[in-house]
Amino acid sequence: MIMTVALSASLALTGSPAHAATKPVTFQGFTLQVPARWKTKKEGVDLRVITGACSAQAAECTGFLLGGPQAVKYASEGGAYRSDQPYHPSSGVTECVPAKKYTSGQATRVRTSKAAFGTGQQAQFTEWKVSCDGSRTNVTSYTQRVWYVKGKKVIVVDHWKTAGLDAILGKAVWK
Repeated sequence: MIMTVALSASLALTGSPAHAATKPVTFQGFTLQVPARWKTKKEGVDLRVITGACSAQAAECTGFLLGGPQAVKYASEGGAYRSDQPYHPSSGVTECVPAKKYTSGQATRVRTSKAAFGTGQQAQFTEWKVSCDGSRTNVTSYTQRVWYVKGKKVIVVDHWKTAGLDAILGKAVWK
């Protein structure tokens, strides 16, 4: 009994995702239920979901990008999304997300698989390790995770390994 009360109190105080308040975020024909404390910001025709702090040292706030047909069309060096390349919509140098610098870093594909993206939809999931300083060892790097729903022309790009994002996308509701 005491253990149960202590565990319940601990979960309430830590804001366990299972008990956290949520809010809907709708984009390109689907709705996600995200923690209520997360914020959204329009970026052209795309939507950035901000999940935490905005550090002056980072190139972007912690969070992820919800992209539609335009983001898919210009996802790889100004060309269409390619599953064999990380998401990099501009041509030229790569921006190192956590270190706010430009570099010609290299990316290594870690894994590719199918992932649920709501009822009846599958996304191609690809995870990349992006090195901020090319082939040098012991340098800043980050993980880029990409979910791509080809039939809907939707792409989700996460540079921060957002906890629980795969589960949130798996529960998306399509119109």
